[in-house]
Amino acid sequence: MSASRSVAVGDRLILRMKEDFSRELFTKPLRHGKTVQSQWGSIPHDSLIGKFARDTVASSTGRKFQVHVPTLEEYVTLTPRIVTPVYPTDASLIVSLLDIHVVPYQSASNERPLEILEAGTGHGSLTLHLARAVSGANPAPLAESLEDSEMPREGVFDDGSPSGVVSKTNKPAPEVLVASETEGSTALAKQEWRASRRCVIHTVDISATYSQHAEGVVRGFRQGMYAANVDFHVANVSEWVDEQFKIRNVDNLEVLRNPFLSHAILDLPRSHDHIAQVAAALHTDGILIAFNPSLTQIIDCIKSIIAEEVPLWLDKVVELGAGMTGGREWDVRTVKPRALLKAERRHKEAELASGSVTDSLEARSKNVEKSRTLDEEQSQAISRSGTGWEMICRPKVGERVVGGGFLGVWRKMADRGSTHNSEG
Repeated sequence: MSASRSVAVGDRLILRMKEDFSRELFTKPLRHGKTVQSQWGSIPHDSLIGKFARDTVASSTGRKFQVHVPTLEEYVTLTPRIVTPVYPTDASLIVSLLDIHVVPYQSASNERPLEILEAGTGHGSLTLHLARAVSGANPAPLAESLEDSEMPREGVFDDGSPSGVVSKTNKPAPEVLVASETEGSTALAKQEWRASRRCVIHTVDISATYSQHAEGVVRGFRQGMYAANVDFHVANVSEWVDEQFKIRNVDNLEVLRNPFLSHAILDLPRSHDHIAQVAAALHTDGILIAFNPSLTQIIDCIKSIIAEEVPLWLDKVVELGAGMTGGREWDVRTVKPRALLKAERRHKEAELASGSVTDSLEARSKNVEKSRTLDEEQSQAISRSGTGWEMICRPKVGERVVGGGFLGVWRKMADRGSTHNSEG
């Protein structure tokens, strides 16, 4: 709804008391014959339909309210929730880090579609921000394909199941629409429209309840204007990626693991368990973001990437929190301490001097026994703990601050190889 359009059936509004703007009401989707009930009196929906933003209406007790169209930030904050949302400031930063640039829709475009995976749908806040960012890439949606969005059901936030959730037992191919409620030409038109999309947000959640609720949130914003850009799936994200490989890349009964994702976001408790599988589906130079409440979970992702030799390069780690506009970057790296590097250098020198592997081992053993230093004792302790790689985790600027979460941002490399830095 724009400022030039009058309020219509299905819109949701914020009604602010004129004498005190801190007192406000967030309406359900407007319906003829329904009423907004509050401690300050009732307001018929019919008295709101046809109004414009900033118009005034009166309640049954005579209190005057001003009509406001909720912004995306206000909508996400005010919608009922069953799980903590990604707050608008954080969602905007995540979208910014993906560096999405879409071109206006062209039916004959030769560019591959932009496909973004959101693992962990949750409340649907980040889903909405992503859908808005890519909306210009797609053709105007068919009126039929947004029927539920244009006329949101009252009670869309109840436990009822909105239509369109794609479950593990009901997975269409990316270009195929499962439309049990329509037949013939209408279903064909929907299939053709979905196949023509140049950008799709795939949002996956293991919980059907969360997915259904999030779809209601997305469809409830401004007549569902961004809902057609999103495909909802209920599944384990690693299993979903594997299933997509099978659907998209079967060649002579052999499953080819060809990448299909432009970017991916993991908002999961154990992102490190899925990072290798999701990375396999990323195009070269695609961005993968892990969003976790603690820095140790980002470190777990880094360790998994190293252990499994996942071709991802850590670009940055950003702390989120109140008062941190744009986030706060952390210095998070895997390094070999100087003590271990010195010991390795001495070992190599001993091997070169001995002339043979056997002699070098003996020389190294004697050398270590003769010149055991504090550095070498530290390096041996590090070696016993694993490969010798250690973590550096510190804010890049200023003092320690408790934040609201951390973002690990990686880029997909073309070839498998080392994914960490050394510090000499």
